[in-house]
Amino acid sequence: MRLIELQARMRQTLLTGGSPDPELLALLADPPPQRERRLAVYRNNVRHALLSVLEAAFPVVRELIGAECFTAVALTFVARRPPRAPVLYAYGGELADFLADFQSLAELPWLADVARLEWARNEALFAADREPLQPKRLAAVPAAELPGLRLTLHPSARLLESAWPIHSIWDAHQPGGGALEAVDLGRAETALIWRQGGAVRQRAPGPGEAALLAAFALECPLAEAAETAAARDPNLDLSAVLARLLADGVLAQST
Repeated sequence: MRLIELQARMRQTLLTGGSPDPELLALLADPPPQRERRLAVYRNNVRHALLSVLEAAFPVVRELIGAECFTAVALTFVARRPPRAPVLYAYGGELADFLADFQSLAELPWLADVARLEWARNEALFAADREPLQPKRLAAVPAAELPGLRLTLHPSARLLESAWPIHSIWDAHQPGGGALEAVDLGRAETALIWRQGGAVRQRAPGPGEAALLAAFALECPLAEAAETAAARDPNLDLSAVLARLLADGVLAQST
């Protein structure tokens, strides 16, 4: 058996719950009666480790569908979408798309976007660090240069638009959060996720602020970003929104 075939068979055996490959068992050095048991222990450890990674990254999804259902779905995901890199915190990015195509959960059309939100939180936690833009630095920019100033989002910041109230659904599953029964599933929401002081933070910006953030993500000049935001919300208080974004450490200056 060639090495690449051996590796493929071993991966298939470890990631699925089926019977072990007889030819693979024959290659093990253990006495025949112990081979299947030892391989089963190894397989269970691998599957449990990957399941634990997914449980940690998607706690709200797990609560929404129940622990047993989540385990079954997650182990199916593990078998079909195994890790591609030896970095456990990077595993699970494909779960949202997997859930969107999972027919057994089709009655929960918002579930995939909740998973995208939770993955954005995972990305924010492990994103590269960078000094956020300080208010005094922005204040030092000459007035004539402000319209052309290009701001961007902090590397940890994520802006996620959804046709569903993903922030409200997520918040209803947090200590002290809103009531799940009060969530209007017919309302679209945008979620802003970022890291500040080592902790992941999240809120739902209004339409004008969301448009401003989307423009900043594209590194549009400040005047253009402000115009885009005003078109979405003519009553937007640009100064107040900028002050809050700076205080929260959401912004950085484009390089």
